[in-house]
Amino acid sequence: MQTMLYYFGAGITLFLLLILVSKKGKTIADKILAVWLLVIALHTSLFIINLQPATIDNIHWILAVGTPFPLLHGPFLWLYTAASTNMLPVKRKFWVIHFLPAIITVIYLLPLYLLDAQQKMDIFISKGQEYQTANTILIVLIQLSGLIYISWSFFLLQKHKKNIGEQFSYEEKINLNWLRYLIYGLLVIWVIIILLKKNSLIFGAGVVFVTLLGFLGIRQVGIFGNSRPFVPEGLKPAVDPATEAPKPLMQHNTAFENANEPKEIKAAQLSTESNHSKKKYANSGLSAAVAIEVHVKLTMAMQQHKWYTEHELSLAMLAEKLNIHPNYLSQVINEKEMKSFFDYINSLRVEEFKRLVSLPESNQYTMLSIAYDCGFNSKSSFNKNFKKVTGVSPSEYIAGLSTIK
Repeated sequence: MQTMLYYFGAGITLFLLLILVSKKGKTIADKILAVWLLVIALHTSLFIINLQPATIDNIHWILAVGTPFPLLHGPFLWLYTAASTNMLPVKRKFWVIHFLPAIITVIYLLPLYLLDAQQKMDIFISKGQEYQTANTILIVLIQLSGLIYISWSFFLLQKHKKNIGEQFSYEEKINLNWLRYLIYGLLVIWVIIILLKKNSLIFGAGVVFVTLLGFLGIRQVGIFGNSRPFVPEGLKPAVDPATEAPKPLMQHNTAFENANEPKEIKAAQLSTESNHSKKKYANSGLSAAVAIEVHVKLTMAMQQHKWYTEHELSLAMLAEKLNIHPNYLSQVINEKEMKSFFDYINSLRVEEFKRLVSLPESNQYTMLSIAYDCGFNSKSSFNKNFKKVTGVSPSEYIAGLSTIK
């Protein structure tokens, strides 16, 4: 029964590989995933062969052939995460460094691989006594490799999330939550490797991992299809100035401020953010006078053109409209509004919703249709950002308006 599970895992892996290979316009991330799937399929197949009794005929496939494979999964996870978040090192020759432990393992085992079948059988029967020290070192390397690359991948996703806040006004299609779930899945496998050390459980979890990869990949637009969701590039080093922290652009209705967040706490938070911003832009080339000018230009343009109602507005798009370098625009928003680009645009959308919903003619429209007109992409995004800005849900806010009327 367990053997059938492993066959299923290998079959699913090859099926996903076939879909990915036939995909048009493959990205670097697609190519990395394809190679990783091939490695997973080979690793699983070798394990299935290892379940058979060792004989002269199959000993060449059983003895230590699969030993280097566990050292490959961590690097492939990191490479795929880096490629998916556009944080992959430009010089590909440095990619090889991550595979050095596996390469060194193959070189070390090369004399063993070159032995004849009978010599390999003798080593197999003696349970590889002469390789015990090397085996212990290898186990430690495998455990460390998994933990290091899983942690590194989580770090890249966290950085990606921050980049979204700095460069984009929406999260849909670019938050890579599906990839986070995959990393959690690989973390579970490594916990089993470290704590339980049982191959049947490890490869059983591997089958679940591949199935999860297929499910999330097919569900996520573009992973195994012919289109790919857009992901933002990592932030480039900004030439950031330090300017005085002015008052926020939007004045919120104090009747709907978060009751659990007193003004004193908000003031303290703003002061902390201001100090952080000054340190961040200490070496900037943007003068205080120019920053004020940019801020005024930004404020007037937003009031006049309402560009925040564009559903997929990005920092680069807004900077192009204003004819301002994206780094300078980001700095002005951070310092003058004390918000990330994401929070700034969505606070404007919330204010626009509050304005529209207060009009008498708004009664003929649904709450979500108004939110969509304000620039929100989804109900969840609207609810989340509205409560973040006002401290109450949209329905509670509208109920409050009815009471005032």
